[in-house]
Amino acid sequence: MIRIAVIAAALALTGLVPRAEAAELCNETSYIAEVALGWREGDRVLVEGWTRLRPGECVEAGPDIDPDSSDPLLLYARSSAAYLEGVREWRGPVTLCVGPSDFAVEGITDCDALGLEPRGFIVLGGDHRQRAVLDEPLNFGDRAQEAGTQRLLQAAGYDIRNIDGVEGQRTYRAIASFVSDTGLPRTPERPQLIDALEAVALNRNSRLGLRLCNETAVPVAAAIARQRGDIWESRGWWRLEPGACSRAIAARLTTADIWYYAETLEGGRRPLMGGTDGFCFAPSRFNAEGRTDCTTRGYAEGRFSRIPAPEEGQSIVTLTDAMFAPALPAQTAATAGTPEPQE
Repeated sequence: MIRIAVIAAALALTGLVPRAEAAELCNETSYIAEVALGWREGDRVLVEGWTRLRPGECVEAGPDIDPDSSDPLLLYARSSAAYLEGVREWRGPVTLCVGPSDFAVEGITDCDALGLEPRGFIVLGGDHRQRAVLDEPLNFGDRAQEAGTQRLLQAAGYDIRNIDGVEGQRTYRAIASFVSDTGLPRTPERPQLIDALEAVALNRNSRLGLRLCNETAVPVAAAIARQRGDIWESRGWWRLEPGACSRAIAARLTTADIWYYAETLEGGRRPLMGGTDGFCFAPSRFNAEGRTDCTTRGYAEGRFSRIPAPEEGQSIVTLTDAMFAPALPAQTAATAGTPEPQE
């Protein structure tokens, strides 16, 4: 699991009176990161994003921070969608609204009304507001740029087996092949190389994985289930507006051993019909391990359907009105609560 490490600025060592300046954000992970920041201004909380950070890169972002103020800085970050394993997040307990592309809004929590998405922000207080470092368990540190290049080469389809931040012969050969394939200068600057790799990986991987599409006339909440190693896992909800699609799994699919479940959200809660396999789910956003004893563990149990067999690494589930049962009485209907969008 990706975490965030926060490093305090050593202002006391300078012997100078601290002055207000923007926070420094550094990316020591192997992912391209996009960062949103929130802060208090008067009686409002303002949020803006996205600040893009290549692996190994540091930038200044956000408002000028008064060192004497006790107001925290709020941070949420996500990885680029270029990676085979999907989007990674750095998140915390404070829910604010974010936009899908560059945005600046007040940090209200009624996100749906404005077409925004709720995300959990990390609270950075005291001196921790001055410098924040995005980290991950492998702790690449000053090898982040090399590790990031390797991960993007892998995502773009080149022969990289280990992400270790050490550029050996396999990495050099993969870079040379990519440069030749794309017509880049023979020795591109590393930022140029990273940007070109991201573009190729995004184009290559945007079609892979599991897509859930809603062709009903009302919003729908969807969940999925699958086995990871020895553990059965179900998770949700993805909220799908009429005519909308969402990618629930952003990796190449090689099997149809993945199941899905859905409920309509307006005009009476109607569960999906025809499910063949039982899995656990909860009224709000959930990630449940195991598929037995659902009710004794505080979950409801739904009948999930198997996805269509993948073709060229992708599978598409299209939800139609005919797939849902008639509305159930309020006292017996399984309910999805207010589904929260997944990453």
